[in-house]
Amino acid sequence: MLLNLKIQNVAIIDKLEVEFKEGFNVLTGETGAGKSIVIDSVLLLIGARANKDIIRSGEERALVEGVFLVDSNKDKIAELLEEAGVSQEEDDTLIISREITKSGRSYSRVNGKIVPLSFLDKIGALLVDILGQHEHQFLLDSSQHLFILDNFGDEEFKALKERFKQLLEEYRSVVKEKTSLFKDEREKEQMIDLLRYQIQEIESANLSEEEEQQLIERRNILMNYEKLFNAVNSSYKILYEGNGGFSVLDNLHKVVKNLETAFSIDGKLKGLKEKLENILYETEDAALQLRDYLGAIDFNQKALEEIEERLNHINFLKRKYGPTISHILSFKEEKEKELDKILHFEERQKELEEKEAKLWEEINKMGSKIHEKRKTLASHIEEEINKVLKELNMPNASFKVDITKEESPNENGFDRVEFLISTNIGEPLKPLSKIASGGELSRIMLALKTILASSDGIPTLIFDEVDTGISGKTAQLVAEKMAYLSRRHQLICVTHLPQIACMADAHYFISKISKGDRTYIKLTELDYEGRIKELARIMGGEKITSTILEHAKELLEMASKFKNSL
Repeated sequence: MLLNLKIQNVAIIDKLEVEFKEGFNVLTGETGAGKSIVIDSVLLLIGARANKDIIRSGEERALVEGVFLVDSNKDKIAELLEEAGVSQEEDDTLIISREITKSGRSYSRVNGKIVPLSFLDKIGALLVDILGQHEHQFLLDSSQHLFILDNFGDEEFKALKERFKQLLEEYRSVVKEKTSLFKDEREKEQMIDLLRYQIQEIESANLSEEEEQQLIERRNILMNYEKLFNAVNSSYKILYEGNGGFSVLDNLHKVVKNLETAFSIDGKLKGLKEKLENILYETEDAALQLRDYLGAIDFNQKALEEIEERLNHINFLKRKYGPTISHILSFKEEKEKELDKILHFEERQKELEEKEAKLWEEINKMGSKIHEKRKTLASHIEEEINKVLKELNMPNASFKVDITKEESPNENGFDRVEFLISTNIGEPLKPLSKIASGGELSRIMLALKTILASSDGIPTLIFDEVDTGISGKTAQLVAEKMAYLSRRHQLICVTHLPQIACMADAHYFISKISKGDRTYIKLTELDYEGRIKELARIMGGEKITSTILEHAKELLEMASKFKNSL
């Protein structure tokens, strides 16, 4: 339920705040006063697109904020909030805000956390349903009728549709692979030759992932042989032979011998003597290892050339098959699988044909189940809508959901759905676009919403001037139907009809005032006397007589009695 709405710098609204009530909320005012701007602001909170043109002239940004009470769809909303990392308030409220800046940037927040616009669309679908004039065009578009009908389906029906979609995707994948198999024997043999050549070229190289690094290290040694030999040989001579004097080992021997003498005098030197003895032994071992290393290394020009040739071949294969040896080996595995598939072409073709036939059979069975479910659903919807249409002063109307099963499926099944209607006895059923007037469309849409609202759990329904083309008794019946709806949902309605306005539980008057060179919007919640005057204005225009005032009062009293009877 929408508890509070704040609007700042949207169109001609500078600042406006309204606290909506439970039940039936009505907005009235002169044409162009800004009533629909309020509805458009709610649309912004539930994911509608916006641009900087909506910002009030002379301002840098527009801001809309709504406080919602989560009193239905709690589990679904909690799941969405958790996925988005949005914290939940202890009092079950959601604070949704939308800011549009002069640069064209838009910022969406839920409970203070910035979220993508797509998130507002998801969560908004669980909070608010808006019925406006644009919905009439939606209803006239027969391509949308299947989706409208399917919205009435239960979880089992939705699961059937999801399974059908999966089967169809799998079927299309099989068909695609089957059609890609070779039809031409010559083309097939050419591909076999190519694959075998690529596999053989990689296999003959006898690659390993460690080899390349080893070759690079060996090449580096050979290319720097002289520098390496001189460094190691010089180190060996310093340690073992000396460089124009005593070697390191000679000096260490002298140090150890001196410490042995010192230790015989002072036993405290034992640890130091042993440490230096260990250094002497390790130095001797290091000198011997350097000598052995010198004996092992040898510059070999032929070996260097072989390494260069091997690395060049590896780089050649990299350019053809992948940036690393690992990629080259993976490429070979893929081509081996591809070759195996072609060599066993007949077996794979047969396997795919069998799978295709099996999937098609399952698709047809699943499609038939969905078709039957839709027929049952359609029958229920027809009965309910025809019942509501009679209540809305269309006693001779006959609404029909026409379901045609087509040969080729799409992700929704085999069905094509179109809504048909006959508004008078003796007239044949025709598409809505061929027969329905604006007033009839309003009532058909209201009937659909009435039925859908009882099952979808959406707490707030907004009606934006859906009273087009109706008056008199019909307007009274529409008002009564909306009042009935408001006992199970919060309704917010923009209207020009006194029959609807008098049913309100909370009545707000929107007016436009000018101060200096600027225009401002004022919103006032009307008391009983204020409602009488506003109803009189709607009925009588500028000239309000005592008779019209009495009639307005009578309308309020009759509406109060009707609502108390619900």
